[in-house]
Amino acid sequence: MNELGREMAIDALHKAREQCMEDRVFTLGGREWHQLAGVVGSEYNTATELFTDWLPYAGVASMLEMGAGCGVAAISAALSGCPRVLAVDINPHAVESVRLNASRHGVADRVTALRSDLFAEVEPEQRFDLVFWNSPFINAPISRTSEDDYLTDHFFDPGYRLHDRFFLGLGQHLAEDGRAFLGFSAAMGDVGEVESIAARRGFTLRLFRDASFAAPYEQIGAGTVFQRASDDQGNITIDFTLMELVR
Repeated sequence: MNELGREMAIDALHKAREQCMEDRVFTLGGREWHQLAGVVGSEYNTATELFTDWLPYAGVASMLEMGAGCGVAAISAALSGCPRVLAVDINPHAVESVRLNASRHGVADRVTALRSDLFAEVEPEQRFDLVFWNSPFINAPISRTSEDDYLTDHFFDPGYRLHDRFFLGLGQHLAEDGRAFLGFSAAMGDVGEVESIAARRGFTLRLFRDASFAAPYEQIGAGTVFQRASDDQGNITIDFTLMELVR
């Protein structure tokens, strides 16, 4: 278990419970986006914007965004010319946020929002040229406090059970020449464990693109966990990593 990731995610979850309880509109990539209460979105614009900008939309005829949240990547794919986009989330408030944003940006005819536990409600015969999941990469034994505690799902995947199920479903729903991408952070997640799970399901993880920033550990968090994670200059480096999943 990555102690730094666990502590950062616990803090982020507490903040989300305080800050994500009302509807809002935020700006990202020069566009405005709806974020309904109960959805995590604007607080993590840096990763969302980077991954959305990096994804290869050119020539894509069908795209699936898993765990879509506000649907920024899905709608960006449609705005880039993709004619068939599916945005999936288990959180009903996220699904409605996607619908609002698709209408707001004039792509409601190309973007379908679906409430689903990963691939459970996706039609078995559906295949996608591009699949993207900005995954909950914190592997720590922290679970929902209630059936509708979707905020916890945004950060934590105990035992990487969701990742295992994702890789299993991906094998069925990725087109023969399709490409799949995973939003991750090596600083906060467990890359080695995800690589092992992916390999069991027939996939190899390859670095596609990344970016990082460094900050004094006191700005990241208080406590010995943060101090231990810092370098000789007292900084912690956090990465935003887009992995490609190759069959």
